[in-house]
Amino acid sequence: MFYILHKGDIHMNKLKNHKLVIKNIFFTVVPATIFPLIDNLAVFNETSKIVFIIIAIIFIIYQVVTLSLKEERNNQKLHDDLDNYQKYQMSQKILNSTIEVEKIKRNLLKVDILPDYKKDVLLYNPHEFVEQICSNIKLLISNITEIALSSFSVSFIYQYPENNSNWQWITRKNSTINNDLNNFIMDDNFHSYFNYIITNNLSSHFENNKENLVKEGHYWISENDKRYSTLGSIASYKMTFMKNETILCVGYLVISTYGTTFVEDDDPEKIEYFNNLLTNNIIPSYRHLIESELGFMYVRHDIMEKSNP
Repeated sequence: MFYILHKGDIHMNKLKNHKLVIKNIFFTVVPATIFPLIDNLAVFNETSKIVFIIIAIIFIIYQVVTLSLKEERNNQKLHDDLDNYQKYQMSQKILNSTIEVEKIKRNLLKVDILPDYKKDVLLYNPHEFVEQICSNIKLLISNITEIALSSFSVSFIYQYPENNSNWQWITRKNSTINNDLNNFIMDDNFHSYFNYIITNNLSSHFENNKENLVKEGHYWISENDKRYSTLGSIASYKMTFMKNETILCVGYLVISTYGTTFVEDDDPEKIEYFNNLLTNNIIPSYRHLIESELGFMYVRHDIMEKSNP
């Protein structure tokens, strides 16, 4: 919610920025001025002076304790924030280091140094691993946004461009799409989001309100969408495995919400902040993991194609 500050509010904010100066004046200059003034005023008798001084002392002690406790809480919060920031920096360093290791794994796939090993051995299913990565992304974004997991879906589709293969699911956005995926993507009449991001070759796309896409004819309202009064949000990110500047495997990660949006209000700053968080902080951390698996998927696909002429 935006509002315009009045002059009084502006002055109060300025005073708050100088609260240490004000506190020092209040506890030094004011007592040193008022107490001698009271002692010299004829309107106060001795009893009144004593009562007034006691009340003033109690008031000052109360203010001292209140402000001191507030400062202590603020200092503790500052300490906790600094501690959290240091932990965040450490987590980022660890994550960046892990990503570098994953880059090494991906780059090894681009060099034919162990052809016999690559031909005969693949100890896990890369499709399943990508599906687990998608589940992890879903859980992370749910924790960040506090949106229930039941209102989230994360899907991943892929294709081998060199073989002009059909688009295939790794994990589905929602089970209400009964059409063949490749037709659903390539047929403009479906007005699918997949068609929109692929035909326009969008490397990333973010829409906080799907209704905007519906109005533009770029989103097909599924049965899952119809269960809610709010369509929700959607974002997509292109992933590729390349070798010698040739895209061997391409995929799209699509994150969608139902019944609620990533950012509840229409505050452009908050929407831009979350878009930046998702696009520039969260997704890059997973991109290298996924693209490495796309490399393994292509290697396995290539071996299968060559063994079945």
